[in-house]
Amino acid sequence: MILKSDGTLGATLASESLQLTDTLINGAGGCRSRTQILLRDLQSSYREEDTRCCESRYFSRQSRLPCTYINGNDIVFGTGAKVSDGISSVSGVTGKRTSVVETLGASLICTDYARISGTGTDVIPLDADLSSMTLEEGYDFAMCRILGCVLPESSERTPDPSVNILGYGITDLGWEYGLEELRGLFSSMGVRVLCAPGCMPSEDEVMDSRNAWLNVMIHPEMCGDTAGMYRERFDIPGLRPESGAPVGYRATRSLLVQVADSLGVDPGPALEMIDMDESKVIRMLNCYNKGVNMLRWRYFSMEASSSELYPLMRWMHDVFAMVPDSIIPTDAEYLPEIASYLESIGKSDCLMSPIRRVNDIVFTDGIECSYGRAEGGVTSYVEVRPPGIRGLNLVGRCMVGTVGCRYILDEMLNGIVRFRCGQPTSVDMR
Repeated sequence: MILKSDGTLGATLASESLQLTDTLINGAGGCRSRTQILLRDLQSSYREEDTRCCESRYFSRQSRLPCTYINGNDIVFGTGAKVSDGISSVSGVTGKRTSVVETLGASLICTDYARISGTGTDVIPLDADLSSMTLEEGYDFAMCRILGCVLPESSERTPDPSVNILGYGITDLGWEYGLEELRGLFSSMGVRVLCAPGCMPSEDEVMDSRNAWLNVMIHPEMCGDTAGMYRERFDIPGLRPESGAPVGYRATRSLLVQVADSLGVDPGPALEMIDMDESKVIRMLNCYNKGVNMLRWRYFSMEASSSELYPLMRWMHDVFAMVPDSIIPTDAEYLPEIASYLESIGKSDCLMSPIRRVNDIVFTDGIECSYGRAEGGVTSYVEVRPPGIRGLNLVGRCMVGTVGCRYILDEMLNGIVRFRCGQPTSVDMR
């Protein structure tokens, strides 16, 4: 059993982010409620309630995430009849296909979805053992299964270079701003983004995704099977970023060069945009009166997805000369690269180890950041992964591209409360 976010949650988020199906939760009401709250937090723009959903008791007066609400009787007699009735009821209201996600409790009852699927009901059963999967595995499984069911077999390449953005979605910090940033960088190279399946695309965008030249795997740990499905069915190659996700200036440049090489386009305009932004930021840092240089040889710790942790860790060490204390990737996708890099700088001992020192900067999830700030001290906390703590994101916080670089540096440096050399500051002037 996985005690952190598991594959059931990942599958639900993948299904809901595609918007092509109604996601029927086969489980207890609490499983639905907690997921519904998280889903609302991950969608920054309000979507009106569909009043037709009141026609089905499985929606329970909500327009998202219908649920079977299994109880003691269902555990004894099975959930097959209730799931079958729920699928018919839900699809009769919205007209969409229904994807069925099992919670841990429901998976122990062993519903025969093959029999339900053969009744003529338009259903996509996500019937793997989701509770034993990580969030990333469950997300990838559901995304691959649903896309594989809804995409037509035929495809036709677009006349101009085009890509899909895979493995990036509503679970990412500021995903709407991040997608806009990625679209802008690719557009400057003459490359069009056809679809980002995890970012609430339209149905037309999803259908058009089978015509792309290339699938860019922003987080490979969340889209390996999905990219494989596109490759097998539509002959669309997948690109795994050599330097990890485009987090930090170096990794962003690396991804753009990789994409340009694969598509035969010029990355120059996009690289120039990054150079200009980095030059502006460097001038601001040089004027920073707390002193960026005071970070040299101080400690930092990270717990994040491996695709984000790898470039972020290298950025902190190579540019700011900081020393890793605790490095904990939440998946194994870039674990070989992370281990090799830590060995090259003589810090293999910090991989998967707990925090052992007072760190100047801690990169972790929003909840841990909130706890850390409340405790006080000199540490700066930077939110880099869910669950988040902020209710609104009005200023474009995200992790990718140049916007992501500014966010990380802003949080990192403005969270430092230590001053240097006893020089007067704005606070002292009071």
